[in-house]
Amino acid sequence: MASRKVLLPVDGSQHSDRALDWYNQHLRRPDDHVIFLMVAEPPPMLRSAGVPMEEATRAYGDSMSQAVKAGRELADRMQRRCTAIKLEVAGVRFLERLATNAGEAIVQVADEESIDLIIVGNRGLGTVRRTFLGSVSDFVLHHANRPVAVVPPAK
Repeated sequence: MASRKVLLPVDGSQHSDRALDWYNQHLRRPDDHVIFLMVAEPPPMLRSAGVPMEEATRAYGDSMSQAVKAGRELADRMQRRCTAIKLEVAGVRFLERLATNAGEAIVQVADEESIDLIIVGNRGLGTVRRTFLGSVSDFVLHHANRPVAVVPPAK
């Protein structure tokens, strides 16, 4: 059997953790290549009247630094989680994207990376402050031109 490329969007929530667990228990193959994708919303620019451009630029830079730090922390957490659940696959990569629409970013990465299967958790909202809601899994399900597994919330 040929190796597969599996995309797992993650946000640090229990919903994306459940998607990883479901993949590991039901679909994992030793020759899989798993790509974890974190889609972070870019910080807004300060647009208020009276805010000096220098201050707005500094605040934007600080927000970007925090987003990068949060991305690194999430990647570290996912690496520890893969070790804890004994995820044994041919390869694991972590990608980060800045995007205002998480669903569009997931579909775009799936196309760019020639993904064979996308696995998304449903109804997640993690600490990385981004829009990874039920509408994201719905968007991916209806716009991806490849198989999508939506892992429902725990009962």
